[in-house]
Amino acid sequence: MRRHRRKRKPEPAPPAHRRCTRCGRSLHRFWYFCPDCGKRLVWGDTRRVTRTECYYCGWIVSDSYSYCPWCGSDISDEASSETPLRRPRGFLYHGRCKRGCGGGVQYPMQYCPWCGREQRWPYHHYFEGVCPHCDRGVDDLMDHCIWCGNDATGQDLLRPALRRVRRLLSKVRVPDWGYRILVRPGVSGVDPEYPKVVEIDRRHVDRRDEISWPRLVGLIMHELGHSFLFHHWRFARSARFRKAFGDVSKAYRGVEETWVSFRKRNMSQTPVNHVTAYASKHPLEDFAETFRFYVIRRGRLKDLLAEIGRKGKGVVVYEKFLTLHAYLQELRQKARERE
Repeated sequence: MRRHRRKRKPEPAPPAHRRCTRCGRSLHRFWYFCPDCGKRLVWGDTRRVTRTECYYCGWIVSDSYSYCPWCGSDISDEASSETPLRRPRGFLYHGRCKRGCGGGVQYPMQYCPWCGREQRWPYHHYFEGVCPHCDRGVDDLMDHCIWCGNDATGQDLLRPALRRVRRLLSKVRVPDWGYRILVRPGVSGVDPEYPKVVEIDRRHVDRRDEISWPRLVGLIMHELGHSFLFHHWRFARSARFRKAFGDVSKAYRGVEETWVSFRKRNMSQTPVNHVTAYASKHPLEDFAETFRFYVIRRGRLKDLLAEIGRKGKGVVVYEKFLTLHAYLQELRQKARERE
């Protein structure tokens, strides 16, 4: 037995993909963790292709390698090739080493098997997003990162804010529509084609020394308002919605994020017909801001309507809160009838 590699007894050849032995999830070869239960995976040489495995991690390697491409350990010995090869037996060629040694590498090797340096892959070609912990590719429905095993959604980075958000939604008894919050790079928002997926810009997590939890709660609640409306799009097209908020088919005109407004619990003095200045940008933003105020104020219509009167708001603002309140009541009634 070599110091860094171990031989295995012949075993029956399994299929290229397998299922997790803990939760039954279908797995792709060379994932490090199960995306559902987070179990650590080992891809050994069960089909006796190279008859060699890394002594440290147990994954399949080639006799020609100087480094394990999966854990980065030094496995060089007398069988290692002095010259980087393009494609040793049992492996595929997907490109050259990103660090310039000239050796061939196969996706998704994390280290070059010839020089041992870390490799980077264009994960956006294969996945819907990136893990907020390791910046490698993950899909929106993955609970665990398949590369580092951490929370692929990034919700562990927002726990105080999410606890507050869930508590408020429960207080107001907003029927659960199956929303899923993800921390991703880019702009916070919701894609109308995927209304249940709510993306929060990772910069807000990285700048935690500048951004307070109440501000994040407001931002998340605002985006949940978009998600709720996109999920109940028939309501957005109804006559009563248009009467209160306007036509959602109105063209967007470069709406920008107004961070300051997302922290406020009280309505602004102007404009007269909207709860905040940001709400006046578009009917979709108007509903999201109305939804945010309604939930953060726990749906207390008496308090909300009294504040509308004190701030000198127009009658249409009354109608917005009453329309939202009535629609939520209808959803709760339908849920009870289904039960």
